[in-house]
Amino acid sequence: MKLLFTFILFSFSQLLVAQNAATVKEYQKVFKTYPFSDPSPYPMLNEVYPYFRYDGFSAIAIQKEWKVVELQNDFITLFILPEIGGKIWAAIERSTNKPFMYYNQVVKFRDIAMRGPWTSGGLEANYGIIGHTPNCATPVDYLTTTYPDGSVSCVIGALDLLTRSQWRVEIKLEKDKAYFTTQSFWYNGTAIEQPYYHWMNAGLKASDDLEFILPGNQFIGHDGSTSAWPINQENGRNMAKYAENDFGGYKSYHVFGKYADFAGAYWHKDSLGMIRYSTHDDKPGKKIWVWGQSRQGMIWEKLLTDNDGQYVELQSGRAYNQAEEGSSATPFKQLGLYPFGTETWKEYW
Repeated sequence: MKLLFTFILFSFSQLLVAQNAATVKEYQKVFKTYPFSDPSPYPMLNEVYPYFRYDGFSAIAIQKEWKVVELQNDFITLFILPEIGGKIWAAIERSTNKPFMYYNQVVKFRDIAMRGPWTSGGLEANYGIIGHTPNCATPVDYLTTTYPDGSVSCVIGALDLLTRSQWRVEIKLEKDKAYFTTQSFWYNGTAIEQPYYHWMNAGLKASDDLEFILPGNQFIGHDGSTSAWPINQENGRNMAKYAENDFGGYKSYHVFGKYADFAGAYWHKDSLGMIRYSTHDDKPGKKIWVWGQSRQGMIWEKLLTDNDGQYVELQSGRAYNQAEEGSSATPFKQLGLYPFGTETWKEYW
């Protein structure tokens, strides 16, 4: 009897372990899609060479199947679309069934990225030169793994033809954690220094109760100029609150001035928040992007989605700002990825 009880107890414990293991699966899912088309027969003879552009963007939707890689545990669900740059299309907190990253229910390509087509929402990885990566709307390589400890992952990656560097990101979900991680690997396989630009871009749903949690006392412009954060010195607005950004045009805040390992956002009405963590040494850059709340910015709501509303972006970078040419005359220089160099870092979301 004692042996039978021990066997039943062991079997039950094994069943619980199996139930708690994270899962990974692949399937086709139909999304309402506004496709892109009209590839140019010529490469662009600028910094995007040897890539070509796509110049056709449809105003008429079709129903299209897309490959989905789903990672799930008891706490969160992730949808990854390897045919659209490997973007994490949605991240959902399961107890409330609410996305903690912006979930665009339609695939609406619009002319924003280096090669043209780009989609809003989710979490995208950018490597190479400043801008949305050339691979953000086209298929990337991917590989799924189930680990003995019950965690699962999906590695996405591509060769960037602009810099001849290779990037990989392992998106990993442990069986008993209410977060996922992204482990980046970036390799310069050439004998010369290459441009160094890396920013992760997380879409967040915009609403009047949204507050940005970014430690700092200044923000940096793309040109290296600095201004006070979070209170605007000209109009007294608290820029850390989305509702108080209803002045001027687009907003780009690279927040700076406090040694912190995190950045996040909080929706007060829903008592819901999200946070991104990595060591400051790995990821000192913290940025908020806000479409202007005037017609200049709000027109993009309908251009990029049908019914999911406006969004903002929380970004993390390897440098303090997304440096344009003028920034080189300030302490915020442009960087280079050294010859045959390899870099790796990890983030928690």
